[in-house]
Amino acid sequence: MSNLNFSGGYAGKILRVDLSKGEVSTEDTEKYAKEWIGGRAINSKIMFDEIEPGTKWSDPENLLLFGMGPLVGTMAPAASRVSIDTINVFNNGKGSGNLGGHFGPMVKYAGFDNIVIKGKADSPVYLWIEDGEAEIRDAEYLWGKTNNEIERALREELGDENIEIASIGPAGENRVKAANVVVDCGRSAGGAGVGCVMGDKKLKAIVVRGHGSLKAADPERFMEEVDKADKKIRMANEKGGWTNGIINAAYLPHFEISWNYYTTAKNKQVGYWPHEKREKLCGIESGVQNYEERGWGCFNCPVPCTPFSRIERDGTKGVGYWINSVQWSQMLDVVDPELSLKAHLKCNDLGLDGDNSTVTMSWAYEAYEKGLLSKEDTDGLELKWGDGEVALELYDKIAYREGFGDFLADGVKEAAEKLGKGSEEFAMHIKNQPNLDDSRISKGWGLGVTTSPIGGRHLRGAIGPDICTGPQGVSFDSTKYEKMPEMVYWQIRAKEVNDMLGICNYMTHYFGVYALSNSDLIELANPLLGLKLSEEEYMSIGRRAYNLEKAFTAMQTDFDRKDDLPPKRQMETPIGAGPYKGEISSKDKWNDMLDKFYALQDWDKETGKQTRSGLEKIGLKEVADKLAKAGKLIEK
Repeated sequence: MSNLNFSGGYAGKILRVDLSKGEVSTEDTEKYAKEWIGGRAINSKIMFDEIEPGTKWSDPENLLLFGMGPLVGTMAPAASRVSIDTINVFNNGKGSGNLGGHFGPMVKYAGFDNIVIKGKADSPVYLWIEDGEAEIRDAEYLWGKTNNEIERALREELGDENIEIASIGPAGENRVKAANVVVDCGRSAGGAGVGCVMGDKKLKAIVVRGHGSLKAADPERFMEEVDKADKKIRMANEKGGWTNGIINAAYLPHFEISWNYYTTAKNKQVGYWPHEKREKLCGIESGVQNYEERGWGCFNCPVPCTPFSRIERDGTKGVGYWINSVQWSQMLDVVDPELSLKAHLKCNDLGLDGDNSTVTMSWAYEAYEKGLLSKEDTDGLELKWGDGEVALELYDKIAYREGFGDFLADGVKEAAEKLGKGSEEFAMHIKNQPNLDDSRISKGWGLGVTTSPIGGRHLRGAIGPDICTGPQGVSFDSTKYEKMPEMVYWQIRAKEVNDMLGICNYMTHYFGVYALSNSDLIELANPLLGLKLSEEEYMSIGRRAYNLEKAFTAMQTDFDRKDDLPPKRQMETPIGAGPYKGEISSKDKWNDMLDKFYALQDWDKETGKQTRSGLEKIGLKEVADKLAKAGKLIEK
């Protein structure tokens, strides 16, 4: 698998940027693509090889990488995804985010498959990329602007409405750990603090214009597969995909049970948000979708799943409202649809990851409720459940590190440790990263989250609720522990294939439209690249890429088996209401799942660490040697 020969799909070059030296250079993509295909897998390889063990996220030697897979920018439907990778600001292991929009295809048209950024600028800069060339430019005048403001400023300055921009808002500038990277004013890569690292490097934005094109090795067959995939997506969506229910998912009767598989209320104290509250927030009569003007899609996607919304009475408008936006409402008990919409748009503009910041805020609300925080601590704010106006004000304080916002800006674990008073008991984090997910009902969802090598994020192996089919169409009951290790093991490899190729997982095996199978992706990739790999061969590369991420985290942290368990509240406090009242994450059964999951991965059962035999079995001997040298490998 280490000598693949490609004849299509790639722009051909990787852009290297050294902000400390003010230098740019290029190298051939082929050097990495022969073994790792593209996207996040190439990012992971470069990180593992080039970041020295012990490097901190704030060190100049840390890398910030953008990876666009070979399908990105082609006619393949929904192929727009960009993987952004760096050291995780919450735990110093592997950090990763992913976004869609139009930025990734434009980078490919400009001649690059990946961007690798190291060093730190002395003063704010932005990176200009155009048709195979790159230039580091002054951005002092852009520092302080929100994401919406920077979009307007750069388009006006450069006089080109077709440029694409990846930027950070004030949260990234102020090194708030929950900062994200935003494109198209509403597509964001959150989690792991990728925007925080970008701000630490004083890189305000990457601005791209490309006029190039991409070729397929077998154009005729590739276009045949493109037409098949497009038809499958459109047909699946007509039967009830994202555009027919993304907002109503929290309201419609048939979601009464499944919606609560992965959302909770009031900092997960209850684990259920009543139907009447969801109806107020998302109901057909008066819910948030009534502010939607039109659908907003990513590059070449037949399913425009994101709404462009407007509140006429005050002029609020912007891109996006997602399931996670509903989770903000649930976690803070806010039923007002206008406030919920404003919270989502404010996060985009400030450059805040809604998931991480919401978890930290809900912890603060619970601490206030329990009398552990007073108005003197919170700058006079009354943190009462249901008060969305206060939450909006708190977002600003966090993004600008003002007063109490600064106390929260490093995440829930750090805030709880500073406060003490037992507040650590209800600080929801996994591997130190704030975690919005819940494992008490959907056990496969939880297992994917807790074992994720980037720490507490669900876009690796999490298996969705059983309103959807599982891998290869297998049906399952997500409340059960049985089958989950096998299904998560399948999902992590399949998700790596998605992100190597650069296609949106909502069109594939995750959950949503669920139109394209893994075999469909292979039928798209092979004629594009000029390969004849089987589905299992792609999955094998996916397994190797996942293990590469775990190995990087192992080099940088001391995480072991105990860190693959859910937060204490989920193992000790049952769901308190609703159709799954009483459900809990059993520690014993969770450990049984871990035993089976580790065995599938050829990891050590006692510690959860990788083994020499397991890594060498999948062709990662050099990785095993490096782990052994650092004392992070089980020699068996």
